[in-house]
Amino acid sequence: MKNYINTISNRMWLLAIAVVLIVIALAACADKPTNFKPRAIGSPGELLVVIEDQYWNAATGKVLKVLLDDEFPSLPQAETLFKKTRIAYEQFERHFRTYRNVLMISIRENESSNRVEYRKQEWARDQYVAKVIARSPDELNGLLEQKWSTIKGFFHNGDINAMAESYHVVYEPEAVRHVEANYPFKMYFPKGYHLKKFKGQFSWLDFQRSGSQLGIFVYQCPLDSLGDINTQTLMMFRNNLLRQQVPGEAKGSFMATEEQFPVSVRKAKFANRQWTELRGLWKVQGDFMGGPFVDYFYQDKENNRLLMVSGYVYAPAKPNKAIYMREVEAVLKTLELN
Repeated sequence: MKNYINTISNRMWLLAIAVVLIVIALAACADKPTNFKPRAIGSPGELLVVIEDQYWNAATGKVLKVLLDDEFPSLPQAETLFKKTRIAYEQFERHFRTYRNVLMISIRENESSNRVEYRKQEWARDQYVAKVIARSPDELNGLLEQKWSTIKGFFHNGDINAMAESYHVVYEPEAVRHVEANYPFKMYFPKGYHLKKFKGQFSWLDFQRSGSQLGIFVYQCPLDSLGDINTQTLMMFRNNLLRQQVPGEAKGSFMATEEQFPVSVRKAKFANRQWTELRGLWKVQGDFMGGPFVDYFYQDKENNRLLMVSGYVYAPAKPNKAIYMREVEAVLKTLELN
């Protein structure tokens, strides 16, 4: 009996020592700096602007407000590129520091130069911060106008990249397998995308939800079958493909490019390749349907093929379509060439 009591007593001492050691270890860890950062808050397209009242309410603020009212490209109804929230520096603490997109404006008379500093993951994961620093209000106006295209591209592309990365984590396996099995690249589709049509080298995948449809086209063909590649060639190619492959609901109807609205053309880089981007509006010839689209074309001269990936949105009951266009653009930019 005595030996049993001694055994229990020894075990209690060992347990007590173990607890003390754990407490000491935890306390030591608490004193060490941590690299943990919370996930950024806010939706794609939301922008926190940090600028003092004296500049926001003056001529500098007027210039900035005009720039912040830039429209999202190629939508049927005008929408601003960013949904903005403005605060002063004294308010920039706690949850404000974890906003997804943060534009910081400051006047520093003693600075040696005017500049824009771009930071990622500054205070949170998936966060993008641009710091605009100028020596005077007048110089700030000039700096903003000069760098605005780069600044807004930094935030827009940041949103797209963050969305694309999330699609790599949670995706629709069958849609991913289909593209990987039939094309020289891989793409990741969010849950809900399904194959609607597969014919020859053309695939149509879509995602139906209440009041909207998001669609993706994937296509490839011999590059030398098109002759000289230019904007006109790509537009003709696009319209011919849609006429053949994308019928409307009414008999004899088909998807086409809305020619009453300008189509923007620019270069875009992703998947370590240079692509041609087309943005505009689509319609259904012979029916009352339409919406925005974005196409990307890559001339793979080494393998004599033209690659096309395209996204469109149909959401007649939704007044705001920019968020849907961000979603389809993010899907397209998950593309990884083999």
